[in-house]
Amino acid sequence: MKYDPLNHVAAHFLRDTQPVRVASRNERDLLRLIWKSPGIERSDLTEPLDLTQQSLHRIVARLHERGMLIFSHPETRRPGPPSPELTLRKDWCLTLGISVNVGSIGLCLMGFGEPLEKMEIQQAGSSLSAEMQRIEAAVEELLARRGAKRRDVLGVGMAVAGHRMLETAFNCPLPLAHWSLIDLAPLLGEQLGLPVWADNVARTAALAEAIFGVGRDVADFAYIAHLHGYGGGLVSGGMPFRGNFGNAGEFSVLFGRQDYEERPALGVLLEHLRVKGRSNLTLRDLKNDDLMEWDGVGEWIDRVTPAHNRAINAICAIFDPALIVLGGELPHSLARMLIERTDFNNLPRHGVLRDVPRLAVAQIIDGPGAIGAALIPLFETVL
Repeated sequence: MKYDPLNHVAAHFLRDTQPVRVASRNERDLLRLIWKSPGIERSDLTEPLDLTQQSLHRIVARLHERGMLIFSHPETRRPGPPSPELTLRKDWCLTLGISVNVGSIGLCLMGFGEPLEKMEIQQAGSSLSAEMQRIEAAVEELLARRGAKRRDVLGVGMAVAGHRMLETAFNCPLPLAHWSLIDLAPLLGEQLGLPVWADNVARTAALAEAIFGVGRDVADFAYIAHLHGYGGGLVSGGMPFRGNFGNAGEFSVLFGRQDYEERPALGVLLEHLRVKGRSNLTLRDLKNDDLMEWDGVGEWIDRVTPAHNRAINAICAIFDPALIVLGGELPHSLARMLIERTDFNNLPRHGVLRDVPRLAVAQIIDGPGAIGAALIPLFETVL
C-alpha cells in the first residue's frame, strides 16, 4: 500500500468533524493569513477570505477552542464593537525538519511556523539503519531542549540530496549511496513513530528562502543551491514549483558528465582545495573569513564562471524570474564573486536591451534545507 503521511498524523491534531483532517480548506486559508499577518484583527479577515461574518466568527471560534489561535485586544480602539487581534499559538504543534546532505545531517525543530532549535550531526559510515538511529537520538535531544515529547510533533519533513525518483526515493550522490533508491519516508516514519513527508534538499532550501528570506519581498525567483552538488528550486507565487517528476530546478542537468567538474558545486571546490594541500576539508570549513586568501580559490572561481553563466542564462530563458538567489552552503564571499562575474546573454535589438533579473545572496544561510523541510508538514496540513 502506498505510504500516505496524513494517515499517520496523531488523532489529537485532527478535527472532530468529517472529513477527518487537521484543518479544512477555509480554516487553512484563515490560518495562513493570520500566520502572514500576526495580530490581524478578526474584522479584517472577512474581505480577503470572501466569507460572511457569521462563517468567519464560527471558524475563528472553532480554531480558538482547539488551541490554535490566541486572542488579544488592540490598545487603540476603532469605532464600533471591539474586534480581537489574532495570532497563531506557537506551541500548538511542533514540526521537525531533517536535511540529509553529503557529510552532514541537519535538523530543525519548528513551532507553529517559527524555527526554534537547530542541530547538525555528521554522517557516520554507510549503514542506513545506523543513520536512522542517530537521527532518532538527535530528535530526542532537540525535543528535550524544549521540554517536548514526540506526541507534540505534527509531522516530519525530510530533505534529501539527489534526484527525486518514485514516491519518496532519491538517486543521491555517491557518498550517499546507502540513502539511494529506497522509499525513505515510511522507514523514517517507522523509526520515529511520526508522519514523514520527503522532498529534494535544494527545493526545501528554496522554500526556507521563500518564507523567511528574500521571498518576503519577491514572489517569483530562482534559487541555486550550491551544496556538495549543484541544484536548486524555482519559486512561483511564493511557493516552490515541483514539476511533473518533482525535479524542477535540478540545474545539474544542464551539464553533461564531461562538464561535471566545471560546475560551481562545492564538492568540486573541496576536491580542488585538497589538491592544493588542504586535506580533510568539509563544507563547514568553507565558512571561513580568510577563504578568499586560500591558494586555489580564485583559480576555482575562474574555472567555474562559464558554467555559472550557462546556468544563469538558462534560468533567464526558461523561467524569466525577477531575482536569482545564490544559496545552499555557498559562502557569501564566493557568492559575491560569482555575481560580479555574471555575464548575461543580452544582445541589443533595435538598440534596446531586455530586462534581466537581479542576483542576490541568500538570506537564510544556516541550515536552509532543514528549515524548509520543517515547513512541509505545515503546508501539507494546516497552512
